[in-house]
Amino acid sequence: MSLVFETAVTHSREETFQLGYSAGQSLTAPCIFLLEGDLGVGKTVFAKGLICGLGCPEPDDVTSPSFTLINEYQYRFHVFHVDLYRLETLEDLHSLDLDEILSETAVIIVEWAEKLKELYPRKAVQVSIEDLGGDDRRIEIRPLDPGAA
Repeated sequence: MSLVFETAVTHSREETFQLGYSAGQSLTAPCIFLLEGDLGVGKTVFAKGLICGLGCPEPDDVTSPSFTLINEYQYRFHVFHVDLYRLETLEDLHSLDLDEILSETAVIIVEWAEKLKELYPRKAVQVSIEDLGGDDRRIEIRPLDPGAA
């Protein structure tokens, strides 16, 4: 996987984007990224950086899947960008066929991953983003399963 697992503090949207970009550039195998944090904390900014690090030349080509729920891209890897914000029940999750997507050999980025409940993958990279006030964010990137690193 070749990711650097770390806790970083970013001080702007650009730094949050750049952290995601670096993660995307260093990725050597498909994996699942589970993004967690409050509304407006920067999950989509990190995801845009990650997808651009995988080869997307234009950040504006990466849109939030808040209303489409799933966006797909093909860069260095097949990419699924999933946003679970609008889903409320486990039935909603099952209607998306997420278990099928989570089994794909792809880079899968899930915003609002805490809503996955029992579908939570055992091997994934958890990205927790915390608002420290202003534009400052604490971003912790860590494997959920030590065997995932």
